[in-house]
Amino acid sequence: MVDLEKHIKEQRLLLDADKPREGHEDRFREKLANEPVRRINFRHVLQVAASIAVILASAIVLIRSSNSGDKVAVLEIPASVLEADQYYTTQVDQRVDQIRAFTFDNVNEKDVLLEELEEMNTYQQQLMNDLEANPDDERVINAMIKHYQLKLDVMDQIIYQLNQLKTETDKDNEKKSI
Repeated sequence: MVDLEKHIKEQRLLLDADKPREGHEDRFREKLANEPVRRINFRHVLQVAASIAVILASAIVLIRSSNSGDKVAVLEIPASVLEADQYYTTQVDQRVDQIRAFTFDNVNEKDVLLEELEEMNTYQQQLMNDLEANPDDERVINAMIKHYQLKLDVMDQIIYQLNQLKTETDKDNEKKSI
């Protein structure tokens, strides 16, 4: 303890200076350059997708509990709703094909991701069943459209992150080959 006090007293002028010692900025930049690059964790993406699937499943339960299930469908589903369903289904299928086209380091990760997306399809089928039972219920139609939009957003985010990983991997491979 005495040595520390003695050292501080001897170096007091250097410690009280307003400016850091020479080479401080260079040492700081060197430390920043050596800091590892953050990568997107694919498991985190899967956890987010699973969370969204749980939220969507909860929405189904809420919609079903608010509607009386004793009604019998007398009317047909409006053509505009069927057209919207066809449009969104086409968009979803295109994105699924894009995701399938990516090469994964681990095949299990790809399978888990595709399973999560498939679970979102079961929610869509439940919404279609609700729509058949209540074709004029705007809540079901809105829930169906929001589900498709959310699913497309999730898939776009997954594709974006997969493209980022691919770009980073390509850059790393270029550096290694140089």
